[in-house]
Amino acid sequence: MHIRNNINVVDFLKQVRTCSRDVLFETEEGDRIALKSTLSQYIFCTIASHPELLRSGTIRFTLEEDRELLKEFLCDEAEDS
Repeated sequence: MHIRNNINVVDFLKQVRTCSRDVLFETEEGDRIALKSTLSQYIFCTIASHPELLRSGTIRFTLEEDRELLKEFLCDEAEDS
């Protein structure tokens, strides 16, 4: 899943903290950033300042139920195209 345009990054990261398992931001190159990590959150904020990089990445979940907690920040497949 991809992140919607113009999300509030702080609110997104606060919601990530409520997830039960890891939430990963995966770049087009295949790098994965664990968004529950403080250092990774800093890197993610840097990426978020470049909308084209943010939109090109993918959010991955280790527990599918966590997707529901972040649904307001994510695009479904129809919105991605």
